[in-house]
Amino acid sequence: MLKIQAIGLILLGANVEANTAGNCDNLTGCKKKICSIEKDIAMAEKMENKSRVEGLQTSLEKVNAHCTDDKLIEDLENKIKDTKKDLQEDREGYEEALKDNRPDKIEKYQTKMSEENSKIKKLEQELKELN
Repeated sequence: MLKIQAIGLILLGANVEANTAGNCDNLTGCKKKICSIEKDIAMAEKMENKSRVEGLQTSLEKVNAHCTDDKLIEDLENKIKDTKKDLQEDREGYEEALKDNRPDKIEKYQTKMSEENSKIKKLEQELKELN
């Protein structure tokens, strides 16, 4: 009987965690950040990681005190702008590598440009969700 109760509690805990994760996915902006931090706190408490709990609680206090969706939008716009600037610099490096026939550099720049394009798409999607 005790084993059945223990299994039930484990399944209930897994269900609560799944619901928490799902709830965060449906949120945006500061609410999503807060939900995510609260989820991390619950997990750190479950793992009895006191220093992580304290650090996360500090982060949660800062987010509660200073986070605004307008600030998040501004930060995302700045990250997109910076990443596009990096992408342009890498395009120039790529063109130079093509001109100099440097296969190692060509591959390096192709990889970097692909990563930056993916990052821009992800950031733009986050921005779209906030607007």
